[in-house]
Amino acid sequence: MSDINQIIVGSILGDGSLSPLTKRNKYSTLDISQHESKLPYLRWLYDQLTKKFELNPIYQKKGFESQYRFRSKSNRTLGIFRSKFYDNLTGRKIIPTDIGDLLKNPISLAVWYMDDGTLDKRYKYHLNSSIATNCFSFEECGLLSEVLNNNFKLKTSVNKTTMRGKIYPRFY
Repeated sequence: MSDINQIIVGSILGDGSLSPLTKRNKYSTLDISQHESKLPYLRWLYDQLTKKFELNPIYQKKGFESQYRFRSKSNRTLGIFRSKFYDNLTGRKIIPTDIGDLLKNPISLAVWYMDDGTLDKRYKYHLNSSIATNCFSFEECGLLSEVLNNNFKLKTSVNKTTMRGKIYPRFY
């Protein structure tokens, strides 16, 4: 799989979203947005993805002064990713059963971490990395944890975190 496709995998695991498939061609578009503090990262993503995909320019998100985004043009490759990473019936983002074959390149992990990762720096006590996985089930996170161990030798645990009164999985 190309480095660009690996970036797409990391982005889908993170903040990137894919539109529903077009009926005739089974195409999809990629939508990526970031806070203005991550604008250099967003520009890097844009520069990388323009090597393979047609993208609309980066623009400020309407109604959100500190948010920037870009979208791709409809594309068959993105449609294939949509079919893998989204449930057909519910439209919910999922972890495909072959994630171990898709999440192999460190660039995917880096992009995912840049989107959803945090580093808890309490130097007297610990340094702890975590990745928010709010949209995935605990079972899917268990599968991802195995893949991170097998493909990157990362030992992770899936813990419960509460946000707005609801319990979500999170990697530590």
